[in-house]
Amino acid sequence: MSDLHRFTRVEFNRFKAFEKFTLHLRNFNILVGPNNAGKSTILAAFRILASALRKASSRKSEVVSGPQGSVYGYIVDLGAISIAEENIFYNYDDSQPASIRFNLSNKNELLLFFPEAGSCHLIAINNNGKTPHSPKEFMKHFNCPIGFVPILGPVDHNEVLYEKEAARLALFNYRSARNFRNIWYLLTSSKSFAKS
Repeated sequence: MSDLHRFTRVEFNRFKAFEKFTLHLRNFNILVGPNNAGKSTILAAFRILASALRKASSRKSEVVSGPQGSVYGYIVDLGAISIAEENIFYNYDDSQPASIRFNLSNKNELLLFFPEAGSCHLIAINNNGKTPHSPKEFMKHFNCPIGFVPILGPVDHNEVLYEKEAARLALFNYRSARNFRNIWYLLTSSKSFAKS
């Protein structure tokens, strides 16, 4: 397995709360700020990228539309991710595409391109000029796994435990405070947790 490649910079263009914004990242980062500052927008970007990376590490690339025309990449199913699709574009204006560019420590880039409403493509930009086509090639140059820990909230007094399958399906849902407690209770000693 190749070395891990960390994220060094994220450039937002017309995505959700940001018309244009660049985020510089270090080895350890903490997001703080008032409501509507864009924290959730940044997390949504990484949530979409995490889903895109799962696809790219398991399937061959295909022809998709990019900022300069057709390129090899991956179609990302936004409907399978817990994000609000109706406000992907800055100021709800989908007349122009949106994009998020992730720079990696090995100088490679990952581009999430939103050409129109309901559509997202992941484009891998390799610094050697070659586009990875196989999952093995992709992982060699874009080994940047993303993990999420659900936000914890207060325990409700009469909180009801979910059924096991409901807890597994809710792993990446926004109601994750309650989900996390159920997931922890029902699945920590179960082999089925690893299958999700």
